[in-house]
Amino acid sequence: MSRLLEPVAVALASLTAVAAAAWLDLSTSDAERAAASTGLGTATALPGLLLAAASVVVLLARPGDTVGRLLGAVALVWTVDGALDSWISHSLANDLPGTDLAYWFVARAGALLLSGLVGLLLLYPTGHLLPGRWRTAAITVVCASLALPAMLLLAPDPVVFAAGEPVGSTEVVPFPWSAATAEAMLRGAQVLTLGSIVAAVALVWARHRQASAPERTQLRWLLWAGIMCVLMVLAAVTLSVGGVVTTVLLDLAVASLAVSVAVGMVRPGLGDVDALVAWTLTTAVVAAIVVGIDLAVLAAGSALLGDRLDQRDVTLVVLVLAVVVYGPLRAWLGGLVRRLLLGRRGDRYGVVSTLAARLETTGTVDEQLPALALAVAETFKVRHVRVEVVTPEGGLLSASHGIPPVEVQEIDIAYQGERVGRLVLPAQGYRSMLSRRDQGLLVDLVRQAAVAIRTSLLATELQASRERLVLAREDDRRRIRRDLHDGLGPVLGGVALRLQAAGNAVDTDPARAHELVALARTEVSDALDDVRRLVHDLRPPALDDLGLEAAVRQQADRVRSEVDVDVTADGATGLPAAVEVAAYRIVSEALANVVKHAGARHVDVRLEGDAGGLTVTVADDGRGIGPDVTAGVGLLSLRERAEELGGRCEVECPESGGTTVRAVLPYGTATGDTVPPTTTSSMRRSEPVRSTR
Repeated sequence: MSRLLEPVAVALASLTAVAAAAWLDLSTSDAERAAASTGLGTATALPGLLLAAASVVVLLARPGDTVGRLLGAVALVWTVDGALDSWISHSLANDLPGTDLAYWFVARAGALLLSGLVGLLLLYPTGHLLPGRWRTAAITVVCASLALPAMLLLAPDPVVFAAGEPVGSTEVVPFPWSAATAEAMLRGAQVLTLGSIVAAVALVWARHRQASAPERTQLRWLLWAGIMCVLMVLAAVTLSVGGVVTTVLLDLAVASLAVSVAVGMVRPGLGDVDALVAWTLTTAVVAAIVVGIDLAVLAAGSALLGDRLDQRDVTLVVLVLAVVVYGPLRAWLGGLVRRLLLGRRGDRYGVVSTLAARLETTGTVDEQLPALALAVAETFKVRHVRVEVVTPEGGLLSASHGIPPVEVQEIDIAYQGERVGRLVLPAQGYRSMLSRRDQGLLVDLVRQAAVAIRTSLLATELQASRERLVLAREDDRRRIRRDLHDGLGPVLGGVALRLQAAGNAVDTDPARAHELVALARTEVSDALDDVRRLVHDLRPPALDDLGLEAAVRQQADRVRSEVDVDVTADGATGLPAAVEVAAYRIVSEALANVVKHAGARHVDVRLEGDAGGLTVTVADDGRGIGPDVTAGVGLLSLRERAEELGGRCEVECPESGGTTVRAVLPYGTATGDTVPPTTTSSMRRSEPVRSTR
C-alpha cells in the first residue's frame, strides 16, 4: 500500500490542478484574460500533466526512485503554475483574494522548472550525481541553475513585472540596492541558469561515455527527447506563428521528454532507440534541406514571374513547375542526404550485391578482407572497421580500415551455429548507433563475406592437406624402401651367407656349422620382427586378427593400470578398412593423451556406427583443457585423420569437467551429406588444446 502513496498523490494533485485550471478558464472570458495579461492556464498545465503521468509510471515500477520523485515535483510545480495563471484572470475579474500570491508564484517560483530540468539531466537514470571529479562539477551546475529562481525571489516588482506591478506587492523582502542593480543581477542570473542547462547536457555526455551498455541505452532515450525538444523549439522559432501552433509544438516537446524518461527508466529495451535517434536526426536534416530548397524554388519563381503575372497566376505556375520539374528530384535529393549522413544502409540488396561483385574480383584472402572492411565502412559511413575471420586452425585473420577509436563495439559473426568471425566498430558517434535492421544488414553482409573468405581458406587448407597426403605417401614409400633395403635386405643376405658357410662346414666342422645355423635362425627371427613392424605401421594386425571392437578393448587393457576404461560398441562391424584404421588410431591417441595429461580416473570409449558413418567418442573426467592452450601435434593428427575421410573431429571441455573427443567418420553414399564442408573443425571456445598433445 505504501508503494502506491507517492504515485497516487502525484496523480491526484496534478489532475486536481489541471481540472481547476480548466474550470477557471471556462469561467473567464477572453476579455478578462486580456485585461489580466494572462493566457489559458489549461494550456500551461497540460505539459505538467504529461510529466505527472511519466512520474506515476516510474514510481509504480520503481517505488522511491529519485528520478520519479523529481519528475513528480516538476509536474506539480508545472500544473500548479497553470492553475494559478488561470486564477489570476478569474480573481481579478471577480475581485477575489489570492491574486498577489498567484502573481508571486507564476512570476517568481515558475523558474524552478528550469532547475528541475537541470536536476533531471544530472540524476537520470541512476538517481545519483556522477561520482569522482564530476560530482563537484554537478553540484556547481545545480547551484548555477538556482541562480534565476533565487534572484526572482529577491528582485523588486518593477524589475520582475515589466508591464506594470500587480494589484499588490509580491516582494518577500526589500531589495537593498537600486532597480538597475537588480536588473543587472537578474540578467546575470538568467545567463547562469540557462548556462547550467548547457553544462548539464555536457555532464550527460560525460555520464554516457563511462556508462555501462544498459545505462547507455537509457541515456539514448534521453538523447532522443533532447533532440525532439530542440527540433520543436526551432520549429516554433522559425515558423513564428505563435498561439496554438507554438503551444502544440512545446507540448510535443514535453510529451517526448515524458515518454522517453518513462520508457528509459522502466523498459529501455521496449523499442529500438538507436534507430529512433538516427531516423529523427536524418528526417530532420532531410526535411530542413528539402523545405529550404522548396522555399528557394518558390522565391525564384516568384521573382522571375512576379512582374508578368498576378499573384494567383504566379503561385499556380510555381506550383506546377515544382510538381513537374522539381518534384521528381525531391525523392532523389532526400535519398542523397540520407546517404551522406548514414551511408547505404537503407539499400540492403544493393549493398550485398556490390560486396559479392567486389569479392569476385579479389583473388586471395589478403585482398578480400580489406575489401570487406572498406565495404562496411562505406555502407555505414563509420570511421573505423576491423574484420576478423577465424581460420580453420582456430587462429585469426584480420584487416582494418581507418584509425581505431578509443572505444569500440564488437559483434560476433556466426554461421550454422559456429562463430566464423568478429566485427569491430566505433562505439561512439551518431553513425555508430545501429538499429536492429542495421545490425541485421551488417551481420548478413559480414557473414556472407566471412563464409566466402573461410571457404577460400578451407580450399587452401584442402590443397595443403592433399599435398601433405602426397608427401606422406612418398615418405612412407621411402621409409619402406629404406627399411627393406637397409634393414631386411642385408639381414636376409647375411642369413644366406651364413647358411652357405654352414653347408660348407657341415662335413669338416659340424660344430661350426651348427653354430652358423643358430646365428642364421636368430637373424631370421629379427627379420620377422622387422616385417611385423612394417606390417603394423601399414595396418594394425589386431584389426584383421580381432576386429575393431576387440582391438580397441586390447588398447584399453594396456592403459587400465593408469585409468579405468569402459568400452562400448554398437554397429562397429563390417566397416571399410580406412574407417577401422582411423578409428583405431584416434582411440589410441586419445587414450595416450588421457594418460599423459588429463589426470583422469575414468574414461568412456564409445563406437557407434550407422548407415552414415562411425562416431568415435572418448570422454574422460580429468582436468580439462585451458582456454589459452593451443592445439598440439597429437590432437591435430586426430583432426587430420578424420578429415582424410571427409569427417570431422571436435574437442570439447564440458562445464561438468573433463575432455570429450568426438570424431565422425563417414563412409558409403552418405559421406557428402554427413559432413558439410563448412564444419570440418570445431570452433568452440574450448577447442584450443595442449601443445604437447
